[in-house]
Amino acid sequence: MRPILLSGVALAAIMVGPAAVADATADRAVRDLIENPSICGDANRPYDVQVGTPVAEMVMVPGIGSSHMAVDATPEAQAWFDYGVQLRWAFQHTESVRAFQKARLLDPACGMCAWGEAWAMGPNLNGGGRADSVDPAALKIARDARRLARDASVQQRRMIDGLIQRYSGRKGSRSDRFARVMDRQARDNPEDITLAALAADAWMINAEDWWNKDGTPKDPGIARAMTILESALARAPDDPGAIHLYIHLTEWSADPHKAIPYGERLAALAPGASHLVHMPSHTFFRVGRYRDAMMSNVAAVALDRRYDGLARPPGGVNGMPLHGHNIHFGMGGALMAGGSQEGLKLADWFLTVFSDIPADNLWRQITANDAYALYGRFGSPAQVEALKEPSAANPLQRVSWRYGRGEAASRRGDAAAVRAEAAAIRAIREAPGFATGPMAEARASFTELFQRVLEGRAAMIEGNAEAAIVAFGRAAALQAEDGDEGGDPPAIWYPTRRSLAAAMLAGGDATGAKAKVEELLRDWPNDPYSYFVLSRAEAALGHDAAAAEALRRSGAEWLGGEMSLEQA
Repeated sequence: MRPILLSGVALAAIMVGPAAVADATADRAVRDLIENPSICGDANRPYDVQVGTPVAEMVMVPGIGSSHMAVDATPEAQAWFDYGVQLRWAFQHTESVRAFQKARLLDPACGMCAWGEAWAMGPNLNGGGRADSVDPAALKIARDARRLARDASVQQRRMIDGLIQRYSGRKGSRSDRFARVMDRQARDNPEDITLAALAADAWMINAEDWWNKDGTPKDPGIARAMTILESALARAPDDPGAIHLYIHLTEWSADPHKAIPYGERLAALAPGASHLVHMPSHTFFRVGRYRDAMMSNVAAVALDRRYDGLARPPGGVNGMPLHGHNIHFGMGGALMAGGSQEGLKLADWFLTVFSDIPADNLWRQITANDAYALYGRFGSPAQVEALKEPSAANPLQRVSWRYGRGEAASRRGDAAAVRAEAAAIRAIREAPGFATGPMAEARASFTELFQRVLEGRAAMIEGNAEAAIVAFGRAAALQAEDGDEGGDPPAIWYPTRRSLAAAMLAGGDATGAKAKVEELLRDWPNDPYSYFVLSRAEAALGHDAAAAEALRRSGAEWLGGEMSLEQA
């Protein structure tokens, strides 16, 4: 098959990995892909993949991964089995099922091809979790696999029996039984990296809670998954599936830095899989590499748009389950890094793709906040004024629209306009019936948080540090209650403790401001604005060398313009 490729410098920009990604200002070719995703060749060529086409007509997309596990199958069916595994590790679950179905078409006697189909239909880290109830079709296919595999190897028969256990028997032990079977297979076949990934994945799905607050394993299965993956990656450091799982596993562990060397190579190992191109950003954001988090998702969004142009999936990019996640993550990185050019392109694309958010899609309304925040923080007055007011049926999106307008007013020093937007948000929050129904507590917390941030912004402009401390203190308390800090971009894009520290400094409490920043940097490492506030606090305390060092560190992840305490 002809490879589906990006052309010239654009391909190179995506493929070279973190060394180039780290210099986000130089990656103009990648940034431009947001607006102009490159396609080599005609988008309607018969050999281009067509999502939703009959299984028999499926073709492989290059660059999805490299996972391989030998099964009893014809060479062609073996290739499609491997492709099904690769798609599963790329979190393209529906296409993974279809790939295994094609393997079965090519080799109807292949028991493990049926195993793959049944496995891909089951729970997953992305959207399934532990399985209390399973589609009866998956169990039927797993039993078909056992019938077909009577003469298969002991390993393959055991894997099939384990999968049947996942879909049958006592509900409370299904996931655990499957994980134990896969663990035994991984122990018995230590050189098989795919088996190791399968076992780790099973333990991760089985665990209801992964980590304690101190980053130690809360479930013994998580500790076992960590051991399995670290052993596998020591033998095969370029396995995309194992790397993907390891990034997820380490993100909230005591040491997310362990995944950095693997995340840095992942995009080049699976350059056609947008979710795998995106995945390093989970580590990058967690360790404070906000520019890299932004640029990983710029590339992922571009891949999604290119895939849509080639494959024309049902619903286009807005029908891709993870496309919104890629945009949201990219916007979060841009906000933290001051990536105005990249961020505004992503914001515009988000509001274009999700121009009509259903009233009951509360989470999508919440994630839209980053788009409005980007306009508020970096947009021109004309861009801000052009933002369409969301429907009254989408109150959380209206909150975000008001918040963005308030941030824009804060930038121009208009305290009255900031207070007007805060008052409008308060009116939404206090409207009858607003804080009822689905996500009622989250709705109330989200809305008050942005109200208080704008109240604090207005107070800072007015020189009323005491009022700013009260407002930002309440915002920080709300954020702490939600546990919404660090890692996967939260509902509010930044640590509001940063604003509290700036207000404390403005009120003359340099010691308290310094302590507050040092505290929050444990959750938000390398936050540029926090280091800027710290530099001002150290200077106020007469610590000239420390002030200079904090100022230097404030620029390490910052791509934007001048900073000010009022914008912290």
